[in-house]
Amino acid sequence: MDIYKTITKQNPSWGITGVCWFFVFLLCFSRIIKQSYKSNRISFSQSLAYIAIFIYLWTVLESTVFTRIPQAYPQYELHIFWSWKAFFVYHDNEMLKENILNCILLMPYGCLLPVALDKRINWKRGLVIGMGTSFVIELLQLITCRGLFEFDDIIHNGFGCMMGAVLGSWCWLRMLKKFKMPRKPHAS
Repeated sequence: MDIYKTITKQNPSWGITGVCWFFVFLLCFSRIIKQSYKSNRISFSQSLAYIAIFIYLWTVLESTVFTRIPQAYPQYELHIFWSWKAFFVYHDNEMLKENILNCILLMPYGCLLPVALDKRINWKRGLVIGMGTSFVIELLQLITCRGLFEFDDIIHNGFGCMMGAVLGSWCWLRMLKKFKMPRKPHAS
């Protein structure tokens, strides 16, 4: 797999408008997070995790929806596991690569969830959160005619988020124990 080519192909330049909107929304979101931190509703580590999630999801939306060129009509594939059939029956290695990358896409998001929510995320919840997030992305692609709406992507992204949530939960709880970090918001 040539990851560099995939990244540069899937992530064209945001343009000045995209960058401006990113910073406007980041500033607004950061103010909300800062208020939550100051009012002791969230801890500092949660604040950082929420900011990282915002930046990551914005980047995902930019690469999967906003920077793509609109098509003349919506495109969709409603058969479940059609991409695996293309791989196993027709030996389409590009489909295998896309499936693996789709699993990896929401894994960092899943890793950040336990830190942001300050609790263990079990595999079922990670799967549901990932599939819900992916469904929103796929729906935006369908509505804006900027990509292929497919259930396979929802399943693969959900699976990746689930793996990330399980891994993130394990690491977060180990770190809390090792460094004896408090699990409640800061006290000022």
